[in-house]
Amino acid sequence: MPPVKVLHITPSVRLLGARRSLLTLVCELAGTRYEPVVLAPGPGALTEELDKRRLRWISLRLPPWRKFGSWFSLPGRVAELREICDRENIGLIHCNEIYPNPHALVASSTGKFGLELPNTLLNQRLIYALKRPVVTHMRLSVTPRMIKNYMLSGATRIIAVSEAAARDFDSFEWKRERVRVVHNGINFEEFEEARQHRHLTRHKLGYEDRDFVIGQIGLLMPRKRPKFLIEAAEIILRLVPHAKFLLVGEPSPTDAGYLDELKSLAKEKRVDFAFQFIPFQQRVAEYFAALDLHVLLSNDEGFGRVVIEAAGAGVPTIGSNVGGIPELIRDDETGFIIGPPDTSDEDFWDELPDFAEMVARLANDREKLGQLGEAAHDFTKRNFSPEGYAAGVSAVFDEAVAECASELESLR
Repeated sequence: MPPVKVLHITPSVRLLGARRSLLTLVCELAGTRYEPVVLAPGPGALTEELDKRRLRWISLRLPPWRKFGSWFSLPGRVAELREICDRENIGLIHCNEIYPNPHALVASSTGKFGLELPNTLLNQRLIYALKRPVVTHMRLSVTPRMIKNYMLSGATRIIAVSEAAARDFDSFEWKRERVRVVHNGINFEEFEEARQHRHLTRHKLGYEDRDFVIGQIGLLMPRKRPKFLIEAAEIILRLVPHAKFLLVGEPSPTDAGYLDELKSLAKEKRVDFAFQFIPFQQRVAEYFAALDLHVLLSNDEGFGRVVIEAAGAGVPTIGSNVGGIPELIRDDETGFIIGPPDTSDEDFWDELPDFAEMVARLANDREKLGQLGEAAHDFTKRNFSPEGYAAGVSAVFDEAVAECASELESLR
């Protein structure tokens, strides 16, 4: 039996968490019962990695569904998506994020395009059945309004990246039927290789052996609370004079001035001498391996991929008690969770003294730190393998394909 061809739609080619997860997935799916083809808005870091692995991709930029200014170009692009699906004999569409879900639904409708598109724009629902299943990944928190606007109830299946993320659908009666939880996985080879070059990387970054390096890697945005780390540094440096802080990443386009805010705050607190700010990197494994301790202090996090990436390099994480983060850290065994569940920013800042003392204890107990790092590595390798990730997603694809085929059969 020939493999089912899957069109994986990504709205971006920047190699941040969602696209790194997609890259891991399509690499694992290649050669199995599902044949991956990626639809990307154009060339970029993701497509370069696909080319290196000889994985096929198609270029098509889909306009945002919810912006009025996009509606002039939307019909033509969705029609082109529909034509691609028919020409390529696509058996399933996988939306790597929620945003292309409406485009995928219209492109997969059995109804006439001229009727289905205006109806979905006005009513946020399809008239006709799907001729191919649509499976959509939900990677960040969603509100009921987003669920409606992006027509998530129309997807054949929704993959939530954590149990916490799946709870966003608790108020919908169709949750049990359509929502499945599949944790992300990572390719451990690059992180384990980076561990072998840890000393060299630290030397290149200007760190001495005795330095205790605390890092935050990923988008620099208010949701990630990097200002908390900068304010905590004032206390940490009094307790651990050889502490250093490494922030790797850049703000999102909507937070363009945020990096300057962070640098100004570090200068204001007189801790700027201990901070390094490094721009966005396509390959992050070596930076994780250079750390002694990783932090993820977000106020909202669907999964928290950087936690398992740090663990892949043998580095434990102190994480906030929100979203999927507690599913990735066993408190006081593979890292630490701080704060009550879903703490507001104002209340979270009350945790600052305890956080600083926790960091200081780890800096002064390298044996405990090493035990946490090895436990994190082992826990992550057991639970977040690329093979397990692909198997979980494939099982959801199986459900979606079978259900769509059954529904089409009933209409004949």
